[in-house]
Amino acid sequence: MSSPTMNPLVILLGLIFIAGGAKAQTPPQLLLPEPTGASSVGTTVWHWIDAERPDEHTSTRDDVREIMAQAWYPAVVDSALESAPYAPLYSGLSHVRTWSAAGARIAPGGDSLPVVVIAPGRGVARHFYTSIAEDLASHGYFVIAVDSPHSGRVVYPDGRSIPPSASYRIPFEILTGPYEHVDEFFAEAAEFGAQDLAFALQRVAELNREDPARRFTGRLELSRLGAFGHSLGGRIAGAAVAADSRFVAYASMEGVPPREPRQGGMDAAVLMMVSSALPDMAQPNIREIIPERRNDVYIATLSGFGHNSVTDLPLLEPDEYQYDVEPRLGLTVARRLLLAFFNQYIRQDSGAMHPITDVERVTFEAFAQP
Repeated sequence: MSSPTMNPLVILLGLIFIAGGAKAQTPPQLLLPEPTGASSVGTTVWHWIDAERPDEHTSTRDDVREIMAQAWYPAVVDSALESAPYAPLYSGLSHVRTWSAAGARIAPGGDSLPVVVIAPGRGVARHFYTSIAEDLASHGYFVIAVDSPHSGRVVYPDGRSIPPSASYRIPFEILTGPYEHVDEFFAEAAEFGAQDLAFALQRVAELNREDPARRFTGRLELSRLGAFGHSLGGRIAGAAVAADSRFVAYASMEGVPPREPRQGGMDAAVLMMVSSALPDMAQPNIREIIPERRNDVYIATLSGFGHNSVTDLPLLEPDEYQYDVEPRLGLTVARRLLLAFFNQYIRQDSGAMHPITDVERVTFEAFAQP
């Protein structure tokens, strides 16, 4: 029996229906919170290979340590430049719109840009801190976030992907025991991650001496550094700060530095950010940094925040991250805290932290330098 001939109009209507159904499944565009500074923002991504440092427990090329790094900075952005993709190497995020322009020229000016490094949390890729990074960059900072293999999630330009290592997923029984066990459990991750940050800063210093793209040569201030770490990234950033005397400001969201700098004191000023839901058993470890401090220490309790409220995740996946604080308000508060802190201790603006003590949803404890 011959097949019946389909009416062309029926075929066309069917295609329209299918296309319409597919379009309905596409997430609507989501624009990140607008940066609050006066400068436009540029961004660039680097794939760096540390040939001097083997990474024996990975499957990356030649068993050497490979990191992905992304910088945001004040830039000259003209109408011909489109906004940079949020995370081009990751699927499912093409609908997210940033305020950065890829490869834009750095903003002109005589002042060098202060540098802040971001250490992501375990399993959290660098792009989930874009809202914070863009805001700092709009205020004149050069911000660089580093994906560390095994602690974070890393996707390379050639398509290779390294998920966070299961060996860094801490068992609940360790969390409930003496905190020394937590220090031991994360010792390797902190060491590798701190070395990644140091290597990234080394490459940034090379760009500051002579940038092949002629963007950053002589424009970066590397004598007074800041660091922001989240969760495991707080421990990684703390280890990096303890090892490099150029760091003058260390901020962390629910991550503590390793035992030695935590108990022995840190030269950098410290901002410890904690959610109001943080278990009481974790509080003593965060506060261990106070007695032997050698600089100002702030403990900021963020009411209604969740562990990931300082990232873009609650904004992108509100059903997954159902915290009391609305995602955009959470980012607004976090961005204001970090900007004030870095302004005071990197730029040495002595009054920057004063008005921040009255910010909505933030309870401050301040411990002055002895």
